[in-house]
Amino acid sequence: MARRLRLAFLALLAIAGATPAAAQVRAVDLYAPRAFGYVIGDALTLTADITLDAPFTLDPAALPTPRALNYWLDLREVRLDDHGVEGGQHRYTLGLTYQTFYAPLEPRRLDIPAIALSATDGARRVAVNVPGWSFLSSPLREVMTSTPGQAMTLRPDTAPRMIPTAGTRHALLASLVIALGALAVLAWQMGWWPFHRRRARPFAMAARAMAGALGSPSSESAYRGSLMALHRAFDTTAGHGLFAEDLPGFFAAHPAFRAVEGEVRRLFAVSRDVFFGGDAPGAQRALPPGELLALARRLRAVEREAS
Repeated sequence: MARRLRLAFLALLAIAGATPAAAQVRAVDLYAPRAFGYVIGDALTLTADITLDAPFTLDPAALPTPRALNYWLDLREVRLDDHGVEGGQHRYTLGLTYQTFYAPLEPRRLDIPAIALSATDGARRVAVNVPGWSFLSSPLREVMTSTPGQAMTLRPDTAPRMIPTAGTRHALLASLVIALGALAVLAWQMGWWPFHRRRARPFAMAARAMAGALGSPSSESAYRGSLMALHRAFDTTAGHGLFAEDLPGFFAAHPAFRAVEGEVRRLFAVSRDVFFGGDAPGAQRALPPGELLALARRLRAVEREAS
């Protein structure tokens, strides 16, 4: 009787000593792909969800390193994702990517070995075992065929899945039409081929000529030349020599220029002072070169919008 009590007591001690260690590793769940249909060179990825009791953590030093496990199996990648502690449990996801180089003559089941890891809380260490897995490897070529013909023939390739492209083609065609239309509008606006022979823009030509003359500190002759360039542009636009007295008729025939009517009348008044009054310095004070160039550019913009 005493011997039976002693054995029972020892069994209780063993159970009590094993319970904390077992509780430290809550679960190791292995998720694997299909277990058949693999040939030489295929890659297989296994995923293990590991749950530990806090404060235990997986020891990174115990993780396997990518290497050749044997002559036909390589461990190509090891990835550990730490999901942190929730509800007193520390969760991890371990990803293992293998590649098989086994070339069987007939379908054969192969084993991927288990992996021994460890977890620690700083003072204690427990084992964490990731279970092994097996899969069926198939030959690339059949050794014997049940139908007449040449042996060792390659299996036919899988037919590719057709991808619908009608929507993409229509969208591409619509984009091409819009791009060509935008290019045509830009070519017409800029006077590129085939629109290069359209009616010349005299104010655009005058503005280009004045930019070189008035872009830097200009002389009196450059100022006079800029005034003449603008007057020639007015003459070309009107179709005849245009004087201050003719401005009402010009604005009636070209209403787009009414937006700058006040500045145009100021230009003609300054020109009269320069060419007929001999007061070029006073004219430059009334209409400085910078403002004269700005007026030319505004006239060019009005001309472009009206054309």
